[in-house]
Amino acid sequence: MATVALLLAAMAVILAGCKLFTNGIEWLGRHLKLGDGSVGSILAAMGTALPETIVPIIAIALGATEETRSIGVGAIVGSSFMLATLALFVTGLAVAAFSRRGRRSFGVKADPAVLTRDLRFFIVAYGTTVVAALSNRRELQLALAVALLGGYVVYVFLALTGDDDAHGSLRRLYFQPQFDTPSIAATAAQMLVALALIVVGARVFVDGIADAARALAVPALVFSLLVTPLATELPEKVNCVLWLRQGKDTLALGNITGAMVYQACVLPAIGILLTPWILTTPALVAASLGLISAGAAYIQIRVRGNLHYRHLIGMGLLYLGFAGYAIGLAA
Repeated sequence: MATVALLLAAMAVILAGCKLFTNGIEWLGRHLKLGDGSVGSILAAMGTALPETIVPIIAIALGATEETRSIGVGAIVGSSFMLATLALFVTGLAVAAFSRRGRRSFGVKADPAVLTRDLRFFIVAYGTTVVAALSNRRELQLALAVALLGGYVVYVFLALTGDDDAHGSLRRLYFQPQFDTPSIAATAAQMLVALALIVVGARVFVDGIADAARALAVPALVFSLLVTPLATELPEKVNCVLWLRQGKDTLALGNITGAMVYQACVLPAIGILLTPWILTTPALVAASLGLISAGAAYIQIRVRGNLHYRHLIGMGLLYLGFAGYAIGLAA
């Protein structure tokens, strides 16, 4: 019961942080004169990626055992896999649920140019992490790590230079509700508080799940590939649902696809630099399924012009299939 109470409290903190974050990040984008594509894919993605950045770095750099370090590597691979499958599944469910309640239309109206750009970068970057794992040459691995970091710099440049101007109405800033246009200082303060809540909540949530996993005797492999990313990806999922409810599809989907690019470029580069970067068979299976999911989404956008909520819900089958596979291995 204590663990359940801890998890509920951590989720409440994460939800509060995400509510402040989505409101603050939109105003920050407005101050910087950025469009929804850049706000979702760059600002929101990097901000909400803090938990999944911190957790594996701590596990790898400060891990006292090989098991702890394997959890860090698994969290890196699992985070991208989780976004490409479970996060898109949650997105599809949210679109269906809000549409049936009359809050929005069934169609996904995210900017297809933003989504195709993000998915292309993700497929190349995530594929590169697999190539690095299959290589037994350390020099090539290090070169690929540098290429991943350079690729993310290019991605940020293209996202910022190819975006439209900011648009749409915004809810007043929670930290300065008396003004139609808040100050940049109040916006920054709200963002810092929001990120602090998200990081603390995610950290407590991970610890709570770790306690539950140990109590249930769940192996580190299952924990690192399924449980840790499930906790650290909560901010992206919550932000996505909040924005979908408001009909801001480019912000919602851009937050997920932008986080996919960040986590396929920056996190594996860190992992390659700090570890021998040897992926187990389950990790390679997860990466393959993540690439299949992203590839299917990319093809659908190119053919249909955008994503459909039924297709997004179908992504959950890949996650469930891998979950069954990983649990079967652990049994």
